[in-house]
Amino acid sequence: MQQELYNVKFFFKDRFLDTPYASVMRTAFHHIAYLPLTVCNALSMERLETTARRADLPAGAAVLDIGCAYGEVSIRLAQALDARVVAVERDPVMADGAQERIAAAGLEDRIDLKRDLSGPVLAAAPPFDMIVAIGSTEPAGGGLREPAEVFAALAEHLSPGGALLWGDLFWKEEPPAPLRQIVETGGYYVSHEEWQAAARQAGLQVVSAEIADHDEWTAYRTGMETAIADWLDTHPDHPDAPSVAATAHRIKMMLDFGADYLGFGLYLFRKS
Repeated sequence: MQQELYNVKFFFKDRFLDTPYASVMRTAFHHIAYLPLTVCNALSMERLETTARRADLPAGAAVLDIGCAYGEVSIRLAQALDARVVAVERDPVMADGAQERIAAAGLEDRIDLKRDLSGPVLAAAPPFDMIVAIGSTEPAGGGLREPAEVFAALAEHLSPGGALLWGDLFWKEEPPAPLRQIVETGGYYVSHEEWQAAARQAGLQVVSAEIADHDEWTAYRTGMETAIADWLDTHPDHPDAPSVAATAHRIKMMLDFGADYLGFGLYLFRKS
């Protein structure tokens, strides 16, 4: 997750919530809801890994994971692809959680956690063999949101033949205006076909394009809703409980109403 600490776009026990962090930062919905998820979106880790392997990266390849949340995707890529990963996460609670998980996995020598926005990290680093952006907010930095512009900007930071692993919501059909307004508070979305067209416009080859299935959506929503319900049950008097409950209610309503309109796509693009 990147840029916004209260992003309604995507919707973890509370080991972080009774620590000193609670005194300096509000407990947000995503801090709780994302804790049990390996991928913080309607996407299975198995699908993500299978797709990433199609990039045929060499051992030791340089990978950038933008908006790494609690670090599970970075960990899997380092393990499965024998990659060296730069993981970017601005949210301090999630970054601390990612650092702890990276250490527990024994991967501190292969995953470099950057507590920053992606823009400065991209500007300071040499080209990457793969950039991963799964549900990230403004991953190219600079306020870019239009898909072809985002893809072109990210492609500038790929090595020749490098890959962009992109995952995000898409519109299955034109949504009612109020739904679009709510969902696009934290991003800009197009159709499944338009994501691919934007990549081609940016000079990228579409290697694969997949759509998350019903089981992936169910696991995503059930994981979040169960984590939130458990936390609210055990923290009824927490000062942030009302805002967490309200956010959970809004997101549930949005996803219920948007079920016929929203899909989640996973795309592998390659730089020529």
